[in-house]
Amino acid sequence: MTPTEISDTYLHVRRLNPRRDLNAVANLVEAAFELKHDPEGAWILRQMRAYAQRAQSFPDMIRLSGAPDGFVWEENGKIVGNISIVSYPQGNSRIILIANVAVAPEYRRRGIASALTRHALRYVRQWPRVQVWLQVRSENQAAVQMYTQLGFEFIYALSQWRYAPARLLPAAERVGFPQSLRVGARKLADWSAQARWLAINYPLQTRWYLNANLDAFSPWSVLMPSRWQNILEVRHLVLRDNKQLLGTLSWQKTRLSSDLLWLALPDEPGEDMRANMLLSALINNEDPVRPLSLEYPRGRAQLGIQSAGFTLARNLDWMKLRNF
Repeated sequence: MTPTEISDTYLHVRRLNPRRDLNAVANLVEAAFELKHDPEGAWILRQMRAYAQRAQSFPDMIRLSGAPDGFVWEENGKIVGNISIVSYPQGNSRIILIANVAVAPEYRRRGIASALTRHALRYVRQWPRVQVWLQVRSENQAAVQMYTQLGFEFIYALSQWRYAPARLLPAAERVGFPQSLRVGARKLADWSAQARWLAINYPLQTRWYLNANLDAFSPWSVLMPSRWQNILEVRHLVLRDNKQLLGTLSWQKTRLSSDLLWLALPDEPGEDMRANMLLSALINNEDPVRPLSLEYPRGRAQLGIQSAGFTLARNLDWMKLRNF
């Protein structure tokens, strides 16, 4: 059953004013999602606050580029709720991501998040050829239930992992792996299996969010000048048992708060050990100086990723609005 909307919603919901609201929204999102010690979250908050500062510095401009969109819930002149609407153009259509649904702790359990979401959905229904997606923390079952009642369905779940390179002592050498296993450089013949595993682990239907064209990882990209920059920004490691390919790891340097890792392994016994060997080889041999971020299907290779020194940042469910 769809939740009943708060009767006086129209008195409290208004369009986000980036010039006036962003600092308050950043503070609300930081507190609601406990982002103070989250590097990626802190980076997003810095972007929001930087935009607010630019907007205040150039008050005569009608709209600065990159202005966020969404709605806020205001009571007694205070912003206590927020919902962000992020648009991703896809040819003649667009994908909408519902994000940053946050309510101040003292105002929760009043239906504000549900009312904001319904208001945002009415707004995006005005656009033709739209898909609506969102991410929600897997353990937040109250939010999962709310979104289900509003017409969203679960698609799949992932885990986000983080690695911080700062350490006082060199990482210990890994022991106990079979002697026949070796980590080395990728060969042309490896791409077929790598592409197949990447397609499974990073589904095409949500790859727009990652802003990644994994076809650019192909060794044949060297023949396409438009992809040369991608080639320079990506390193590939592979794991072999003699001549058999067991998995690959791609390290993509970015201008974001962290570099990205793409782990391509088959879902079969030994996945933990393979993940551990590839990630440990990258850390020990390449000695990355920037934080590393890795997304991987939830529940897979957890022990191997943790054993390589990564910490779990969060588990997320991808949900998509039905019959939109």
